[in-house]
Amino acid sequence: MTRDHVLTAKREGTPFQINMTDGKSYLVSDADKLSIGNTAIVVTDEKDCPYILPFLTMTGISYLKPSTA
Repeated sequence: MTRDHVLTAKREGTPFQINMTDGKSYLVSDADKLSIGNTAIVVTDEKDCPYILPFLTMTGISYLKPSTA
């Protein structure tokens, strides 16, 4: 995974999840809950708990269906 992959997903505005090498995944339902650095990103969950995710440990992005709320 590269920084450009995450930037593209954020720009598209579709909810997605980031998959990690340890099998965990992190939901990005709102672009405002994502900060992108040069070597890692910070994802904030619905309880405002931050997770620092290094690009080297990311395996991919899975796009999700947009909510129809």
